[in-house]
Amino acid sequence: MYICSSCWNESLKWLGQCSFCKEWNTLKEFKEAKITWNNWNIKWEAKLLSNLDDVIKENKEVKIKTSSNELNNVLWWWIVPGWVVLLSGEPGIWKSTITLQLASLVKENIVYISWEETAYQISDRAKRLWVVWNNMKLLAEACIEDILETLSKNKCDILIIDSISVMHSKNITWVAWSITQVRYISELLIAFAKTTNTATFIIWHINKDWNLAWPKTLEHMVDTVLYFEWDKYDNLRILRSLKNRFWPTSEIGIFTMNENWLSDLKNPGLEFVNSKDATIWSSLSITIEWTRPLIVETECLTTYTKFGYPKRSARGINASKLDLIVAVLWKYTPIKLEAYDVYTNIARWLKIEEPWIDLSLAASIISSKQNMLLSKDTIYIWEISLTWKVKKPIHLEKRVKEAIKMWFKNIFIPDCDIVESKINLIKIKEVSELVAKLKN
Repeated sequence: MYICSSCWNESLKWLGQCSFCKEWNTLKEFKEAKITWNNWNIKWEAKLLSNLDDVIKENKEVKIKTSSNELNNVLWWWIVPGWVVLLSGEPGIWKSTITLQLASLVKENIVYISWEETAYQISDRAKRLWVVWNNMKLLAEACIEDILETLSKNKCDILIIDSISVMHSKNITWVAWSITQVRYISELLIAFAKTTNTATFIIWHINKDWNLAWPKTLEHMVDTVLYFEWDKYDNLRILRSLKNRFWPTSEIGIFTMNENWLSDLKNPGLEFVNSKDATIWSSLSITIEWTRPLIVETECLTTYTKFGYPKRSARGINASKLDLIVAVLWKYTPIKLEAYDVYTNIARWLKIEEPWIDLSLAASIISSKQNMLLSKDTIYIWEISLTWKVKKPIHLEKRVKEAIKMWFKNIFIPDCDIVESKINLIKIKEVSELVAKLKN
């Protein structure tokens, strides 16, 4: 087994370049530490089997619900006893902050264990965050055996490990942060969580190259993997569920970073819209971020090129998507862009992968080229094909309902059988119809 010293990716054979992080000469041979015992002296023990109905009747576990709607969304509304959650993200993204805030979000007893900060530093940070933590106790310790012994005498409902990268075991000779230490300590924590029904949050970091800094097997060991993402020039934090063994991985939590702590974003539907006023260069669409519909603003600028080859620049979307839309507009509509630079952008650093915002991009390009005002009470949803026909997007009904809940009056959608009286549905079949509708 070979391990990359940069991203910890595993490889069965030595390679000059890591296949995951693309770094050169980082693969080092790794030999798993062996724990030996006399297999012949082990006495096997038969266990009792349980009936499913009996397990349900005997189960008296109470699921924990927080007072944060965004955290409830990403956790699918409950913290399950015995749940092991791996919380990851870039250093400085406030992973420790949101776990520390749990003291103010739940009433259950919490034990917060950290070796990255002293107990005084943690308490001082909690004071700055206005955390009322009568239900939280601290422990500054790195030895997993001492931690488990302490926990056996101090029961809790939620356990927070900040972070597992600095923990070590007396039974393993490898240094902290090594793969052997991380796997062994993770196994002990998971066993503790399952046998005591303690919900456990384990904090783990990614490196500065945005690569996951853990062995991939650790992802399979835990029940849930949560990932914090951000833009350093913005005050928003998005918490994604990359894995959830109990519920679908289909939700995100959106938080805003205040001077003191992270708080729920009050109106995430319109957070990414700059203005409600009609503009020449932008239009609105609805994207589905896993299962949450979000209103996004697509911006475009077209300028006459001074060079022989026009420039195409795309931020927040795939550059090939912009090339496709420009080509379709040039071939099938009066909008000619062969001598114009085209710059597109998704407002507020969002990155959109799905194709259902194609119509909004096309409308923004037409608006900029024709110097045409676009009203912000209109939503554009559909995908542009190479045949310049429109395709019905997935979750179209959900997107229409989201537009109805907001202040929108019109919505451009493909020609389909959807009927809705609460909003004006403008159904089109081809891209050429878009140009005519916008002029009207």
